[in-house]
Amino acid sequence: MRHSRYLWFSVIILGCMMVMMAWKTPQTVVSAIAQPQFADSPRVAVQRFWDCLDKRQLELAEQFLLSQDLSSFGKQEVEIWKEQVEKNPFLSLKKLEFLSSSSGQEMMIRVFWTSPLKEDLSASYAIETKATSEGWKISQIKKITPQSMTAQSN
Repeated sequence: MRHSRYLWFSVIILGCMMVMMAWKTPQTVVSAIAQPQFADSPRVAVQRFWDCLDKRQLELAEQFLLSQDLSSFGKQEVEIWKEQVEKNPFLSLKKLEFLSSSSGQEMMIRVFWTSPLKEDLSASYAIETKATSEGWKISQIKKITPQSMTAQSN
């Protein structure tokens, strides 16, 4: 009786593994691990972009941008953040807050950074994303100031 318990336990584990393999193929799992830029949603793409900046993976962060679609202000904002993370190695992403989303592709976020050398930094952005064959990418990034928010509400 005792040996049959281990046999049943082994059969159940083997069955679960077969179901997982049938549900998600190993190729799907490996490609998702090897190429994390393939985001499942616009929100995930935005999160991964800011995470890459936080980890100083600037080339990888560039892959989340549609450079040809970015306005000059968007390119300038990305360059400002790149310079800030390169200059201050202690600067780290504290929190990424999604404020609103008018559609699945447009969202407003607030980014909080912290550093032991400086006071905390925060900025708000309106971000537009676009679906591409390589996954979701950021097509527009615009800094939002309190003045611009009051101008929009009037």
